[in-house]
Amino acid sequence: MGKLLNEPVRAEHDLAGRLTAYEWRGTRYAVDEVLKTYGTAQEARVYRVRVTGADGVVVAELGRDADRWRLRHVFSA
Repeated sequence: MGKLLNEPVRAEHDLAGRLTAYEWRGTRYAVDEVLKTYGTAQEARVYRVRVTGADGVVVAELGRDADRWRLRHVFSA
């Protein structure tokens, strides 16, 4: 089961515009891999990513609407 959060995050990108990390509740999480994306550039887009943090590996779902990002769900990997 996943945990619904829907909280704002600060996303980081590389020079090519790829999502590389995000900061949530004062902690930075590096994105190991983008597993899947949903939506189009014209509408809100959802990124499902694998991240490694202090508590181990999780799968997180991040939503982007223009330049605003939110951590939507966190799943145990």
